[in-house]
Amino acid sequence: MTTDAAHSELRVIPLSQIDRNPENPRLLFRPGELEQLMESIRVYGVQVPISVYRDGKRYVLIDGERRWRCSLKLNRASIPALIQEKPSPLTNLLLMFNIHSLREQWDLMTVALKLPRVIELLTGEFGARPNERQLGERTGLPRGVIRRSKMLMELPTRYKDQILDELTKPKSQQRFTEDFFIEMERALTTVERAMPEVIDNRDRARRVLIEKYRKGTISNIVQFRQLAKIARAEKVEADRPRARSVLARVLQKNDYSIEQAYAESVSAAYTERDVLSRIQSLIERLSLFSPEDIDDDLREQLKLLVESASNLLEAD
Repeated sequence: MTTDAAHSELRVIPLSQIDRNPENPRLLFRPGELEQLMESIRVYGVQVPISVYRDGKRYVLIDGERRWRCSLKLNRASIPALIQEKPSPLTNLLLMFNIHSLREQWDLMTVALKLPRVIELLTGEFGARPNERQLGERTGLPRGVIRRSKMLMELPTRYKDQILDELTKPKSQQRFTEDFFIEMERALTTVERAMPEVIDNRDRARRVLIEKYRKGTISNIVQFRQLAKIARAEKVEADRPRARSVLARVLQKNDYSIEQAYAESVSAAYTERDVLSRIQSLIERLSLFSPEDIDDDLREQLKLLVESASNLLEAD
């Protein structure tokens, strides 16, 4: 990806001759983000030129859409701009990603909507579908962001539209966020892999979970991780048939919550595994001590630990 920025021409051009770049993934410009910049432009003007390329008799934005939008709102006639030659479709799109990845985090949904186009163009260049490493190298996006964006990319259109609608609201009012759908999709993928017989229709399962979240039966998106833990019951030697039964019940229209399902199936097994892991870690750490290293506070806590362990063993 190269542009001849060193040979760009700096000019002041009419705002009326500039068009938005259709490849810019960013869709949302919230009023609060523009107010401070608009006030600065009102007082001092545009201090950093925007970047554009020529397209016939008009110009298309490469960098500086916020400055352009603010200038339009202020009814300014012109704006300083670095004018570059028209890039290829792939270079144009990758410029959008790389410019903004250095500045601020985009809403993931905006990345997800443009990622298929990036993959399509890079496939043409490579002769094969790019992997996550290649996508990261060319877009400047971390692989974790790419992975999360792919989950959103694969959602049915109506859920993408729902996320975009939520993103127009103040953060405090957003419920069905990108994170909600990412957590839900991760959980459903785990369930499908571990217990495929539980989900006969993924979209029906989505609709049930969305409605339970809307009603408050699911109170926190982190609870979706418990759904995944139930599906992996065998990893903690919990009862698989029981886990399958509660999962099937959670994914039906009722008031049965993920928390209830977790408590009634695998909670004790995961707690036992966690306690065992902590005990093993404690034993390893204690082996590093000698008697003279133990102060009074530690000695007292060890006595309480021994007493608690003895009571448990005697009750067995």
